Amino acid sequence: MDVPNNKFGTSTPQDAELDVALQLQKISTALIQEGNIDVLYERVLDAAIEIMSAEFGSIQVYSPGQHELRLLAHRGFHPESAAFWEIVNVGSTTTCSIAMSSGARTVTSDVDALENNLATGDLESFRKSGIRAVQTTPLMSRSGELLGMISTHWREPYLPREDAFLPLDVLARQAADLIDRARVETALRESENRSRWLASIVESSDDAIISKTLDGIIASWNNGAERIFGYTAEEVIGKSITILIPAERRDEEPAILERIRLGERTEHYETVRQRKDGTLIDISLTISPVRDLENKIVGASKIARDITERKRAEKLVETLAREAEHRTRNVLATVLATIQLSNSDSSDELKRVIAGRIRALADVHTLFAKSRWAGADVHALVVQELAPYCRDDDERARIEGPHCLLKTDVAQAIAVTLHELATNAAKYGALSVAEGRMRVEWSRMPGDRLMLRWIESNGPMVRPPSHRGFGTKVMQAVIAAQKGTMEFSWDAQGLRCEIVLPA
Repeated sequence: MDVPNNKFGTSTPQDAELDVALQLQKISTALIQEGNIDVLYERVLDAAIEIMSAEFGSIQVYSPGQHELRLLAHRGFHPESAAFWEIVNVGSTTTCSIAMSSGARTVTSDVDALENNLATGDLESFRKSGIRAVQTTPLMSRSGELLGMISTHWREPYLPREDAFLPLDVLARQAADLIDRARVETALRESENRSRWLASIVESSDDAIISKTLDGIIASWNNGAERIFGYTAEEVIGKSITILIPAERRDEEPAILERIRLGERTEHYETVRQRKDGTLIDISLTISPVRDLENKIVGASKIARDITERKRAEKLVETLAREAEHRTRNVLATVLATIQLSNSDSSDELKRVIAGRIRALADVHTLFAKSRWAGADVHALVVQELAPYCRDDDERARIEGPHCLLKTDVAQAIAVTLHELATNAAKYGALSVAEGRMRVEWSRMPGDRLMLRWIESNGPMVRPPSHRGFGTKVMQAVIAAQKGTMEFSWDAQGLRCEIVLPA
């Protein structure tokens, strides 16, 4: 079998050995000095090809998670061959996978002789690149872990002497160290990136993220903790976590630490903590054990979320629910009283009377909604009840009085009263004739009371009624319910009504 010419161009075996030693020394120096891993792979591959007097070569790295070899660098491969060998699975029948499975070097002096034992794609790739002989040497870490493969190939059938592999094994050791170094550096970079990423998340979090020892001593403190509790990291690191716990809740900490020692995690524990300025804050705690490299619990990590606004909102919803219930009861009671006080000679007329009074209540509730249930302004009430009969700027009606926001119960009483007065004026009084005039005025009185006057003029001739009608009974009932008074008088000009109520 023919032996390829030595590529070093030396005249004696001793010279060739010297050149090999120099080449390995250069590679060793490059491994120390060169920072570009990809360049180092290329140098190692070139050295392997020269050492073995080959025409082709490749380096592959092993991925244990995927159980496959990935091509790092190659020389002389046809593009389709390189694509086929880009990834080699452990279970395939390629020369590389055979060496990978056995963990030992494989030498094939003539690939055509293994035609029936090689994968079709592997054999075709050899032929496309013009390869007849191949050797594949596993790259093992110093701990015996498979890291990859280094292979050399020849154009003609060839079987290297055993001593030819001695310098290749030295080079394989250097290549294994290179891959191992690259793997460690990659892991370190990824770890550093993860650490920086996590540190960035911790520092930028709106939540307080704190770590402490099993003795409750604060070990770390992020910006969120400073914002929520008011302490800087310098002020609290090294101190007991109890500086954040109100005196009446100090018994919580021993129980929390005991759960941490047992390896238990606490999630969404709602409690109260104390800021630097002494104010209390509602928080939700999530507490997890922190373990060292030996999986021993050495401390705890706390995430404290400020839930003050949520608690305030919950209390507000609860208050609003109670208030809504109270107001609903009041409204229903008012409606029931309105119905009971209503009377008429016919059912249709009764329906109309009741509908009008309930509509007056609905209108005043619209004003309540606009003020978020603070009450209703007197001017708005008067304008609203007179709207069916005249505009706010109508010369028939004059409305005067200061701004006065009435409480809801008082506003309801005024609304019902104004509705009855306006309805009566439209039927029998000043609003029933074109020349009729009216004035509604109000003023504040000592003792936080309100006086409201309803004065009609130029209306039809009226006489004091001989008995109280149901409208009068309704007005007097709702005013009396608010501890107010109502007085009526009549003259040739028309009806006058004076109401005094708590403002």
